[in-house]
Amino acid sequence: MTKEKLKKLMEKIDNKKTPKHWISFVEKNLADHNIILKCGNRAFCTHCQKYFNKKVKVYKWEKCPYCNNEYFTRNNNIRNQTYKKDIAFYNKVDGTVVLRVFEVESKYNFTTRTFDYDLQEFARFIPNIGIIINNNVSFYMWYTKVWHHFPITNWHIYTGNKILDDMPIYPYNKKVLFKNTFLQYAPIEEFKKENPRYTSFEVMQLATYQSFEILWKMGLHKLSRYSKQFNKKGNFLKRFGIPKKFLNFMVQNDIDYDDYLLLKLLQIPDMQLIQEYRGFRYDYLVFMKKQGLLYDYEIVNQFYNDFYILKSICKYTSLKKFINYKKGVKNIHIYLDYLQMASKLGISLKSKKRLFPYQLIAWHDKFAKRLKIVEDMDTQFKAYLRYLELSKYTYEDEKYIIFPAPSIDALKNEGTQQGNCVGYMYLNPYIENKTEIYFIRNLSEVTKSFITLEFKNGCVVQKELPHHNRNFTDEQNAFIDKWLGYRNFIDLKEKYKKKQDIKVIKYNFKKMAA
Repeated sequence: MTKEKLKKLMEKIDNKKTPKHWISFVEKNLADHNIILKCGNRAFCTHCQKYFNKKVKVYKWEKCPYCNNEYFTRNNNIRNQTYKKDIAFYNKVDGTVVLRVFEVESKYNFTTRTFDYDLQEFARFIPNIGIIINNNVSFYMWYTKVWHHFPITNWHIYTGNKILDDMPIYPYNKKVLFKNTFLQYAPIEEFKKENPRYTSFEVMQLATYQSFEILWKMGLHKLSRYSKQFNKKGNFLKRFGIPKKFLNFMVQNDIDYDDYLLLKLLQIPDMQLIQEYRGFRYDYLVFMKKQGLLYDYEIVNQFYNDFYILKSICKYTSLKKFINYKKGVKNIHIYLDYLQMASKLGISLKSKKRLFPYQLIAWHDKFAKRLKIVEDMDTQFKAYLRYLELSKYTYEDEKYIIFPAPSIDALKNEGTQQGNCVGYMYLNPYIENKTEIYFIRNLSEVTKSFITLEFKNGCVVQKELPHHNRNFTDEQNAFIDKWLGYRNFIDLKEKYKKKQDIKVIKYNFKKMAA
């Protein structure tokens, strides 16, 4: 929707009247915006405006015997108490159903012993377009603040990560407003009963797609959560990518979206088979299907931890040919290293003899020596500079030490000892400041590889023990957490130091004016 169309839509919504019993609905939903006042040996309920004989304690919850509501207890001389709540109603403009959201702010009136409320519209939710907020709304990280007492002069689409919670919605005009829209027969209430964690915004968004009603009536309740993905025209095969004869299987097992993706990939209606394959990443299974090995479960399971290595190997040869090369399978990291070194050295791998060498390790070492000569000193120097840059994050406790990779040879040695790909796949990202690689050592065996850790975008991306083992002890995880805290302290210290170094220049405005 263009800005001009959105502006016109907002103007039409502005001219719409509020529902007939809107104010009554608001006041009814503000019953919880009250307190109980401690008045000596008596108490006073601000909701029903009555005293009752009971000695209550302040800052505790008490039940009023007249209205049977529980309220927070405060002293009789209280001056300030504020409550906030969101509430909404539906409007229909040009066939589009819009949810208009208001914030109610209730403030305690000491004189009347009642709560006066202020109602302010701050957001409009239009399915398939988004949340539209006015310019007087300010979103904070953990809560929403609405600026009151300002006329709404403009509206714009909010594209941030703010998620509005569920709220009371005016219910009496739904049938009229939903008529002649996809929402008219949409099983919204039935869906909410089965999926109570979904907010009204989320359900309304799902229900605007015609496929939402279709999926529900077909008995595919879990798939109705993904109505957008199935909102396609055409027959069953075009909509789902699987034959219609699978429908009974899908309904009987009430499959979710992950099961559906596997069913679509496998094209076999077998729940046991689907459950077996759920332990694998979907993109890995897609890769194995392209290689023609998806249905060989032993092969799929055998190479799962080497997914990224296989993808790289398959740039040089097919997976079917590779799995028949026993030496390469046994030394998969060395084999990939061999292929990449051959490529860097410009050696042709077209012949079977060169692609699958009989003496793999010998040829690997031979290429490594050649490449070491070819590699210039500039790369070595960059690795050293990177180490100097990150060495400030070196940290140790009574048992462990963590430090950045000090050189190219250290990275290669780490990869060899660990049986992982850090020695060849992470060299360039490391020296080009795209990622950070750290080694964790036991202080009693500093030269022996122990844990390899990758830090990127402010968090630990990967951490592995030898041979892709990730069964870390609580002690090891605690050490990594302590290091993260130390790292954060160093960053904050440097940030503060930079602020202290900023020079403030004072200008003489009189001289400048002259």
